[in-house]
Amino acid sequence: MIEKIPSPISLIYTNIGRGHPFYLDGIAEVLRRRGQLGLVRRQTDVFELSHGFSLLAWKALRTLYRVGTSDGLGRKFYNRIRSGVDYDRGGLAQKIMGRGIRRTLGDTARAVLVAHPILVAILKDCCRVIYQHGESAVPRESIVSGAEFVLVPTERAASSFIGGGYAPGSVIVTGLCIEPALVRNAEECFERRLSRLNGQQPLTGAFFSSGAEPASHVEKLAAAAWQAVASGGRALVFARSGGDLARRAAATFKRTLTDFVTADASQRMPADLPAAIIVTFRSRREANAATAAFFAQFDYFVAPSHERSNWALGLGLPMFITGPSYSPFSILNREILIKAGVTREIESPETASRFGALLKDLRQHGALSDMSHAGWKVYDIDGFEKIADFLANHFCRNAL
Repeated sequence: MIEKIPSPISLIYTNIGRGHPFYLDGIAEVLRRRGQLGLVRRQTDVFELSHGFSLLAWKALRTLYRVGTSDGLGRKFYNRIRSGVDYDRGGLAQKIMGRGIRRTLGDTARAVLVAHPILVAILKDCCRVIYQHGESAVPRESIVSGAEFVLVPTERAASSFIGGGYAPGSVIVTGLCIEPALVRNAEECFERRLSRLNGQQPLTGAFFSSGAEPASHVEKLAAAAWQAVASGGRALVFARSGGDLARRAAATFKRTLTDFVTADASQRMPADLPAAIIVTFRSRREANAATAAFFAQFDYFVAPSHERSNWALGLGLPMFITGPSYSPFSILNREILIKAGVTREIESPETASRFGALLKDLRQHGALSDMSHAGWKVYDIDGFEKIADFLANHFCRNAL
């Protein structure tokens, strides 16, 4: 038997927003469960690797993300900047941002795994770069040259990268990257969900914001959650501890409900659940654990069209999109979801204020059940497992 020796890979996070970091988290989780963490040299982020002006530049980018995914002039400024992004072209700002990272990794990392295109551009000349593009949507800014391999969820995404100049053999189709804890019981959850959607019992909705919690999204999420409860259902609001969504949802529920609780994600939930729960979390890990704990009860979910869009395309979970869309990813994901027939939109406060009636109508006419069927394994859903297989096969060498 030939022993395989890992060639360690460094996982480099941007840790700005949830989407890009989420995909690296999933890979690390699968490798940890398999006992293959020997493949990982280090897990770090751009803030730990940078210093001086480089660190200031990354902090400025993080602030721009938070402002740009809010409402008003900040969003217009952010969108104008993003509309002209070309990471292959580089520029002074990108050079400054990459200085500390390249200095730290250029001589020590045999390979790096990244999930953001700017890190491909920064590291491609000093490291072997594996680029995970986890979204179904492929905005122009995502296609950056120089990665040794690009990991994508669908054939459609692969075509975009091949059309952008990548050789077919370097683009690996993995299937959708969905939280491993949700994939393990996906079929059982789907069957039970269909039974509830086609039955008479009250439905349970899950409500999520993006990490930036734009005011327009928070307003619609809180209103729709209250409508879900007022129409006889149950609402599970997942919100950052101390954030705007947690405060707005609590204030909304307090006006008319006595049967709701706010609980930290680490707390044990009572057996007899109330009509509304605000589940708060302090980290991505806590958010994922809380989601997994309640997921079997989800009948639909309400969220922006970011990385959780994969649930609607692979797990048969009807989705309601909160608008407006703030990024190219969100805009293109929205188009994919609508075309797949797995979603409806909540674009205005008026729509949110009628959400209970909308749910009732969709259920009575079988549309919720149709949305669930339309989203059941449209694509493979074991993307994280396939990525772990790929890394083990391509970044190990035979012992002498």
